[in-house]
Amino acid sequence: MPMCIRCGRDVAVLVDGRLCPDCYLELYGLGRLPQKLVVTICPRCGSYRFQGRWYPPPGDGGIEDVVLLIAQASFKPAEHVEYYRVESVEVDYENERAILVVTGKLRGIQGEHRVTYTVALETKKQLCPACFQRAAGTPAAIVQIRGYDGRLSEEDRVAVEDMVQTMPGVVDAIISVEELREGIDYKMLDANLARHLAAKMRSQMAAMVKESHKVVGRRSDGKRFSRLTLSVRLPFFREGSLVDYNGSLAIVERIANGYVHIRRLGTRRQHRLTVEEAWKKLKKPDIEEHPVIVAAVELGWIHIQYLDGAYNYEELPRSRVKIEGRIEIGGEARLLQYNNTYYLLPKTKH
Repeated sequence: MPMCIRCGRDVAVLVDGRLCPDCYLELYGLGRLPQKLVVTICPRCGSYRFQGRWYPPPGDGGIEDVVLLIAQASFKPAEHVEYYRVESVEVDYENERAILVVTGKLRGIQGEHRVTYTVALETKKQLCPACFQRAAGTPAAIVQIRGYDGRLSEEDRVAVEDMVQTMPGVVDAIISVEELREGIDYKMLDANLARHLAAKMRSQMAAMVKESHKVVGRRSDGKRFSRLTLSVRLPFFREGSLVDYNGSLAIVERIANGYVHIRRLGTRRQHRLTVEEAWKKLKKPDIEEHPVIVAAVELGWIHIQYLDGAYNYEELPRSRVKIEGRIEIGGEARLLQYNNTYYLLPKTKH
């Protein structure tokens, strides 16, 4: 049986051909940590800096979680350690030190071993770039959202706000929100998130997006830095809107993935337009609308009675009427007149 050259005991397996596990751990431990761990934490958001980069807060454990992550990344395992993990951290604030428990396995030795390390700890408080920009009020990007006719409708405002709330990271990146008569300005810390927000409005709301840059200063190294401005213009239509498509009335059935899906009233065929095509081909129609009762539907004629005005009775040529959905004889309906064509719709639809 091999003998440990340090303690003289006979053991089944020597870790490195010379030392028993106990002696190996006494001399080398499971590895080594730096003489001092330096932890830089943002006092506002709790994010931390490691090796020149900022990372989001790790969880609810506070500084202990940060120390654990940094210790795990900084630990240098000994030559004969198969694997290791930093098991726990206790911060001794009074003595400015951290007590860490590291668990690992020695190569060729059954079971795991645990070693306790005590390391000097220095904590620094520094604003992360995002909080620094927020404190200084200097946005990296501005998203300007405007309505089609120069004013943003209340319905569009609600839709935009709902979208912002559901997008990960966007709310935290917003420095300020400026409510204007013509729309909304979001000043944001992150240009990529600003682009992501604008892209989603294009994809799901058929917005037109224009991008521009403006030089706003110089960095400490002399390089210029610019601010991104995203001009986002919403269309006059949304899902369920009636639009003019090549002279006929159509309904916007769906807006998704950068496409606008429309269907001419009275037909089943659906047309798919890109956002750019929709802005060129769809027009805001000036529709004359009347509530009516459908008295009868014959082969060549449709008999209606107007419910506004003098309750006049009229016979409409069947060839000039597009019927949308199910029309009940004797029931109320909507009669739309556009470009010398009549459209008959159920009262409760659209």
